[in-house]
Amino acid sequence: MNLLSQFQQIFADNPKGFATITGIKQDGTLIATTPAGAVVLLEGNVDIGKNVFYDRVTNKVLEEAPNVTFTEYGV
Repeated sequence: MNLLSQFQQIFADNPKGFATITGIKQDGTLIATTPAGAVVLLEGNVDIGKNVFYDRVTNKVLEEAPNVTFTEYGV
């Protein structure tokens, strides 16, 4: 019995990211851009122009995300 493994399963921190698919490489890797402007390479099967949620550890697409508009307001 591995207590650390059980603890990690119960309290797993699965950080999700949000990105827009901007291209597909010849090997099938998705090219995506985050709202901050960073480019990430993802694994999955999504059309160009779609928004996705992805696992920031494995870079795998989790699901398609809704179309949202990000707006930044100064304080």
